[in-house]
Amino acid sequence: MEDDAAAAAAAVSKVLADDDLLAEILLRVGFPTTLVRAAAVCKRWLHHASHKAFLRRFRKLNPPRILGFYTQVFQGDPRFVPMLPQPPELAAAVQIVKGYSFGTPNDGHSLVRHQVLVQDCRNGSVSTALRSTRDHAMVEEWLGFSVGMHSPLCPEKAMAIDPPLSPHHHRGPGCFLILSREEKDGGLSYFFVLLENPMNWDITSATNFTAHVFMLKDGAWCMLASATTQIVHWRGDIRAVLVDNRIYIMATYIEITVLDLTTSSFSTVKLPQGVGCSMLSQADDASSVYLIGVKEHQLGIWLHKGGSLSIVDTICLREMCANLMMSDCRVKDVLTFPLWIVHVGDNAEFVILQMGRFVFYLDTRCRTLRTLYENPEDGPYQVDFSSRPFMMIWPPTFPALKCDPTRFAVWPLNTLYYSDLIDVL
Repeated sequence: MEDDAAAAAAAVSKVLADDDLLAEILLRVGFPTTLVRAAAVCKRWLHHASHKAFLRRFRKLNPPRILGFYTQVFQGDPRFVPMLPQPPELAAAVQIVKGYSFGTPNDGHSLVRHQVLVQDCRNGSVSTALRSTRDHAMVEEWLGFSVGMHSPLCPEKAMAIDPPLSPHHHRGPGCFLILSREEKDGGLSYFFVLLENPMNWDITSATNFTAHVFMLKDGAWCMLASATTQIVHWRGDIRAVLVDNRIYIMATYIEITVLDLTTSSFSTVKLPQGVGCSMLSQADDASSVYLIGVKEHQLGIWLHKGGSLSIVDTICLREMCANLMMSDCRVKDVLTFPLWIVHVGDNAEFVILQMGRFVFYLDTRCRTLRTLYENPEDGPYQVDFSSRPFMMIWPPTFPALKCDPTRFAVWPLNTLYYSDLIDVL
């Protein structure tokens, strides 16, 4: 028995001594949390695990997973709903995010109300707006708001930033968006988009639409672009996505308004005829964007590239909902409610849908529908519902190894890390 164990250990050690084989094994550990643990074995393993070329391969093979969603209804606080089931390797991360608080202040004044609004959620970072009002003589008085940048998995990185406001907005910020863009190095850039409709101040310019775009640099907002166009038939819920240097804004129900940050100019893209509720999704290709729209209970996915929209997929939701009702007795008569798109993942990989008091997760690639969230049966029916996916942070943060000669050795391995890799071998 001892000879067999020694032979097995020698064989594993020989495999791990081969740099090419070691890299292939590390690629298949499956989770960034396990990769960080493996990188702590020795400097040689850390060198392989933290190399940029290796990380690009690892992310392609093991894309960052959704840990859960920040859900929010009108005038309610954000609530983190875990995406279940989750593998044991990510259980600790899910619990940390679930226990994170955005720190809504409580000054003891019963007439003052603070509300946290989740604006953007990308790569483990959550952007919020803290809105403060006071009830005064049956009228809601605007007190101000601040922008918060949160990293639930790294709470020490949280910070509050004053928003950029024009002189017109001393009574409130009007419509604004906080967008983020993932850069090539994995870091995030933040943008504050202030949307003005001068009809509030000048009745002669009722259709004018001005967008001021600010970029966060060293803790302060710097003006990046400003442009004005004309908008008719405004939407009540303006949504937007940032792709490369263009902001695609769903400002109306008939067209997409595109703001080019390089030239500070607007252009438009006509929506397909008959598309009702719709939303945009970022694409990996910097020159394209996805449009997801519904008509009755059919979902269509279009790709805008080269100046035109082309249909790439159509999904019948009626059949999916019928199958879901058969497998889940709680989902009853869901088809009698209107269908709303709450959120769309990057590359249109998933769609969050709301029908009645049920919120569903649709995997567009696997064509599977599952219940994500259910409002209480005796609670009010909420149509003003938002949901933002929270993804595992990428790239992972690797430990700094102490100067310990024993950690340069290839073998013997710390049994904790060996157990993580033995199944891969």
